This record gives sequence, C-alpha cells and structure tokens, in this order.
Amino acid sequence: MVFAAMTFEEILSGIVNCLFWGAPVILFLVFLVLFIINLIKLKKGSGKKGKTIAFGVLSAVFLTYTIGEALLVAMLAAAVAHM
Repeated sequence: MVFAAMTFEEILSGIVNCLFWGAPVILFLVFLVLFIINLIKLKKGSGKKGKTIAFGVLSAVFLTYTIGEALLVAMLAAAVAHM
C-alpha cells in the first residue's frame, strides 16, 4: 500500500511539474493566436481594441516568463556542468 501511494505521489508530482513548466509556453501560444485573430478582426472593423490590447499584453507577459524559464534552465545546466 505504501509503494502504491509513493508511486501515485510521484505520478502526481510529474504531472504538476509538467504543468508548471509547460503552462507558460502553452498560454503564450494561446494568447498569441487570440491576439492575431483579434488583430485581424480589428483591421476588418469588427473587432474591439481593448480585447486586442489585452491579448497582446498577456502574450507578451507569458513570452517574458517563457524566456526567463529558458534562462533559468540554461543557468542550471551551466551550474551542473561546472560542478
């Protein structure tokens, strides 16, 4: 029973880690697509400026977070390589 609980905990830990590291990238792509769609609608005259700006800002925030994550992973790899 203890082995099953430890395995279940490891599985949940893996899922949470995947979500933690993968969510900013996925959210960046989702908001980028929404920004592009609303930008096209705005150019045609049927879109709203506020939604377009909001999706653009959210996309930029998650892009910044993704770049920061990549830099953290690179620094960690450099630290491990230096040991």
